Amino acid sequence: MFLNHDAAFTTFAPAIHSNLPQYTDTLSAQTRLETTRGWASVDDLIAGDRVATMDGGFATITAITHPKRRAPLVQVPGGVLSTCSDVALPADGHIALTPPARWSQAPVVSVLIKALSGWNGIRPTLFAGPDLATLHFGEEEMIYAQTGLLIHAFDANADSFFPTLNYGDTRALLALLDGKMPAPDAAAA
Repeated sequence: MFLNHDAAFTTFAPAIHSNLPQYTDTLSAQTRLETTRGWASVDDLIAGDRVATMDGGFATITAITHPKRRAPLVQVPGGVLSTCSDVALPADGHIALTPPARWSQAPVVSVLIKALSGWNGIRPTLFAGPDLATLHFGEEEMIYAQTGLLIHAFDANADSFFPTLNYGDTRALLALLDGKMPAPDAAAA
């Protein structure tokens, strides 16, 4: 007479094949991305949504997962790195910076967000982000966030099209951009 529906609903996690490249980036849920239907926060996105990329197209989000970790966040003030408003990003993420002419053959380089702390008002926050979302893509992408910020979604275990700078190289690039270091002579090298 009474049915037992204990197994009718269950939680599950989407299968992510570990042998496939994982082109991902983790963002805070409030980060706004340009989509085909306008600007939307990460927490409003679903798999299948398309987001604007540096190459002028739109990339499809293949999956969205929510990491079980809390990550320290770095605050990027509005107006810095072409952002329209303040944005908090996980410190271990990567964004694009435009290097000086002839510094790299790629149009931008990928830098670790925490390496930007102290530059142009970028600073670590006092809290860790509990509401994170990892966006998955079919290939490496530079996606637009907060109007002009480029976020690098890539596979950390595979080669990247964009040069990925370590902490020390990023700090040297920042000093070069601020005019505190002379530009290297690329022709002599």
